[in-house]
Amino acid sequence: MKKFIALILLLTGSIFLFTTSSAQFTSTTCEWATHCAAPTKWINYTTTIMYLWEQGEEFDLGFQTNFDKQKTLLQEIFISDNKNFSEAEIRTKIQDTLPDIQSSKILIINTSKFDVLLQILGELHTSNDLNLQDKTIYLVTNSNKFFLKRILAKYIKPIEISKIYTLSEDKLLNFLSMLSLGKITNQEDYITPFSLSFQETPKYLAISYLVDRLIYHGFPIELITMFLVLSLGTLVISILRQIVGFSIFGIYSPLLFAVSMSILGVPFSLALLAIGLVTKLLMSLFTKRMYLLHNAKTSLLIILYFFLMLLVFWLNNLLWLNRIDTLLFANGFIIFPIIFIILVSDKVFNESFKLFSMWRRLAFVEFLVVSFAVYGLFYRTGMKHLLLAFPELLILIFVLNIAVGRFTGLQLLEYFRFMPLLKNSSWTEEEEE
Repeated sequence: MKKFIALILLLTGSIFLFTTSSAQFTSTTCEWATHCAAPTKWINYTTTIMYLWEQGEEFDLGFQTNFDKQKTLLQEIFISDNKNFSEAEIRTKIQDTLPDIQSSKILIINTSKFDVLLQILGELHTSNDLNLQDKTIYLVTNSNKFFLKRILAKYIKPIEISKIYTLSEDKLLNFLSMLSLGKITNQEDYITPFSLSFQETPKYLAISYLVDRLIYHGFPIELITMFLVLSLGTLVISILRQIVGFSIFGIYSPLLFAVSMSILGVPFSLALLAIGLVTKLLMSLFTKRMYLLHNAKTSLLIILYFFLMLLVFWLNNLLWLNRIDTLLFANGFIIFPIIFIILVSDKVFNESFKLFSMWRRLAFVEFLVVSFAVYGLFYRTGMKHLLLAFPELLILIFVLNIAVGRFTGLQLLEYFRFMPLLKNSSWTEEEEE
């Protein structure tokens, strides 16, 4: 009776774990009137500068007055610093000010989302003839130059921008002040001309040279970054297993589940894992009454899994829960992370799995901890930037994996488990002395 109730609860709970994959975002407007640059009616502006930035307090210092004296209109576009931003919100703001961008000579980009912004500008450059070639772009960032070269190559090359400069964030106010006075010559020590030349990377840095050549020939930089992150993820899994002593059910299980969560989202992935648990429990009840070969059981497991997924979708519509985003399934390749979770559930909830076993429940929690540790790497922006800037770190990851693989001492959890025995052993040795 307990197992039947548990099955019903798991199947019902999986419905509520579903959620939409895209974040909702409400477009923000310029709420601070003192920070919003507005054209002065009696001035006949001859030049326009577009400043795309995240809200701050730079314009409390009266820069617009100096710009007016130079007959320069400073047109501001605010990019939200909300983590759950929508690309559609940025695209809308750019399209609303498209005529101003086309007429401007200078673009100042001061946002951490500069890669998304440049991607949208590149698309509009192709579809709306934005003509960015003759514009001067200033990028305000403290990012590593090697990272910038690799991340920007994807966006700048299609736009055919010839003049782009970088300056550090701590020099921004000085730059804006000098720009408002018309004294910027691009020869200042804090302004660096940005080079996209991949010949700068020496060949003795073999991995960096290889990455640069791949990017130069159009290889997706996102895939290169994922390779590097997953390589670090395998090291994290190995450390948590060999040094700490967590149950991980093999290297592939937490790695595949982390990848699935990064694609499908955490609630959706946990719901699919819950359906996998229900499927395994139902199959175990069925095979106790009828003997089947392993291949036949696996085939029936997949069929039953898909059936329960359809049942959950139907219940979602029947009960008007609206917890499932059907647009997520518009891409047929979404089947691959779903298959990953089937493989993971088959490994984690194996035939010896007992729902009410304390050890099994603890092992499952440890598996989730390891999976979420790897999943967190996908959203550690600083870590991804570091790996992309210095891909030679892959050699260090390789060496550390070898070192972890040769570890033969007690695991951290074993120290806690055997602490009473270790204490008794030390006391016995002291008494003998």
